[in-house]
Amino acid sequence: MEIKRYWEDIDVRLEKLIETGSVKLPSISQFDLEILVNNISNEMGANTFSELCLSHKLFLEKLGIQEYLAPKLLAIAKNHLGFEGKLSNQYHIARKVAPGNSKEMYRAHFDSHLFTLVLPIQIPTSIAGTAGELIYFPKSRKAPKSEISNFVDKAYHKRFASKDGIKKFAYNHAQMTENFIDFEPLIFIGNTTLHTNKPVSLDCSSFRLTLLAHFFDPSPKYGVGNILRQLRAR
Repeated sequence: MEIKRYWEDIDVRLEKLIETGSVKLPSISQFDLEILVNNISNEMGANTFSELCLSHKLFLEKLGIQEYLAPKLLAIAKNHLGFEGKLSNQYHIARKVAPGNSKEMYRAHFDSHLFTLVLPIQIPTSIAGTAGELIYFPKSRKAPKSEISNFVDKAYHKRFASKDGIKKFAYNHAQMTENFIDFEPLIFIGNTTLHTNKPVSLDCSSFRLTLLAHFFDPSPKYGVGNILRQLRAR
């Protein structure tokens, strides 16, 4: 498949992103994901998170993220969201969750970046449990006006970082759930979308591997998101 064809309707899709806060992209199942999974998993080892390893970087280049998607997201960020930064303001990380991992579930949060892209690379199946499905609430808060308000608001929403908390939050907010079994990537407005994941149950067929692309953090260098990223990198 010519990669240009993959992105042929991206402008229409991004119009929906502005309107609804989230949008899906065409399936990436036509790519050789099995080899990609093996390469990235081997580079990650036992780590749950890994920032832009070589195999990850090469796949983003093959998919044309920097050529076809990032400049259009930057235009939206500047024209609609008041972003004044550069195209290079991005953060790419791989997330691998093993079956039974009790730490990577219901950790509800808002991202610091304006846009979050979830690329499903390996999605397990579960007969009796859950497989790490993404739960998200587009436009569930207004964009923070300052780093102080952002910090306070994020701290407030930590009360919903549990299974019961998510149920409570869903009483007054439109909940969406994505299992990614169609391997269609999802873009959402990261700093206004509360999101979390269900558990990857012990009976899952494999680990769950997703590539997370974060675009354009409007916070200063001492902002909450940047501090957390530095702590994660240690």
